[in-house]
Amino acid sequence: GPSWFDATPASVNGVKHMAEGQDLNALIAKAASGDTIVLVNKEYQVSNSLIIDKALTIMGKSGAVVKYTGAENTPLFEMRPRGDLDIDAVSLMGNGSNILFATLKKDMSSLYNLDVTNCTISDFDYVLKAYKESFADHISFVGTTIENCNNGIELSEEINDKGDYNVEYLTIKNCTFTNVAQNVIDYYRGGYDESTIGGNLSVVGCSFTGSGAKEKNGLLLNHRGIINVNIADNTFRNNRVKNIAILWGAKNNTETNNTVVNSGPIKVVENLKQTLMY
Repeated sequence: GPSWFDATPASVNGVKHMAEGQDLNALIAKAASGDTIVLVNKEYQVSNSLIIDKALTIMGKSGAVVKYTGAENTPLFEMRPRGDLDIDAVSLMGNGSNILFATLKKDMSSLYNLDVTNCTISDFDYVLKAYKESFADHISFVGTTIENCNNGIELSEEINDKGDYNVEYLTIKNCTFTNVAQNVIDYYRGGYDESTIGGNLSVVGCSFTGSGAKEKNGLLLNHRGIINVNIADNTFRNNRVKNIAILWGAKNNTETNNTVVNSGPIKVVENLKQTLMY
């Protein structure tokens, strides 16, 4: 490249904000990309969506709780283009009819990313809902408990059978799912277009209990069409589903060292059943 071009990215020294008495909406709005917001040992009541359109870290001290009282079908965290959220050690509570994380319903003109670590999530309609044409490079849930939610991680809005999907890397590690009624993990890639990379799913070291009871497709983990799937070292107990998962044996779909008790099996098929596209 030209002599004036510096290939070394500029370092970002973000500012740390203590969210003691401030309104979270106002604090997030004024924070710069790369900043960290620290939640103290208290309950934060939030009634309007928190807009994530930059890189932010939200860290909770012991006892930090965010309770979302917003309207039905609205998200606590609205993921917008270029939004990059890393949230750690926070208890997140809904009202049973609202959403924890969601993209915009349209105009997602750029990538977003989401990392959820050591959190407790409860009483949401959806934990994550990705709408049509949204795309993330990576989404991860690590060391997190998800309980008493109507839906879990919903990444199948792009159902057009043209090879599209909503995230490149989906990682679920050392998490606990309890009483999640449907769409526990729903990561769909429609069609048979081999020109797309195909998605990557890793579900490792997790436990799933009493979930999937309302799942219409009979699958606890739906990853239809995803090329790279690793399901390993998990425990499935008392899940009322026909199958835990259906692996695509002709692709790089594997399962190892999983414990299954009173739940459907993990099934392997060599070829996916095709859907007529005309």
